[in-house]
Amino acid sequence: MTDQPPDRVGQVGGLVKIIQSLTLTQVLIIALLVAIAIPTYIGWRVINDESMLNKFTSRYEELSSEHMPCTLRVASVRGGGDTYSISTGFAAQGSDRWTVGVIMTRKPDDSELTSYCATLQILVDHLRRPNAPEPTFPNSDEPLILHYPPQEQP
Repeated sequence: MTDQPPDRVGQVGGLVKIIQSLTLTQVLIIALLVAIAIPTYIGWRVINDESMLNKFTSRYEELSSEHMPCTLRVASVRGGGDTYSISTGFAAQGSDRWTVGVIMTRKPDDSELTSYCATLQILVDHLRRPNAPEPTFPNSDEPLILHYPPQEQP
């Protein structure tokens, strides 16, 4: 017994007959389903893609002022709580920058921002003049730089 090859013309003709038999209501329903399915699929892909999810649910903001040598940065990763950073630069080489900073989970008020910036400036001055006396916190005798004990140095 010989196998007959499938009749492609008959299959296409059957498909054409099905399409011709559709009513306007059925065509509109199919179009509505496609119009709903495509954005739903795109949304599903975005939610399941790590890099896209990070991009849409994370934020970063940099606030600087002409009156203060420090920069306040606010960052939130994947919709989590805000993290605040106050930093100032002390060296640069080409496009590379070295900074010192303080990172906190609460928003600093203006007086904290001023105080932390002054403390960072003391650190920067010490980094630029390492032979100068050890710096202390403003309005305190507490040392600003904590040294490792000899046996625990990294």
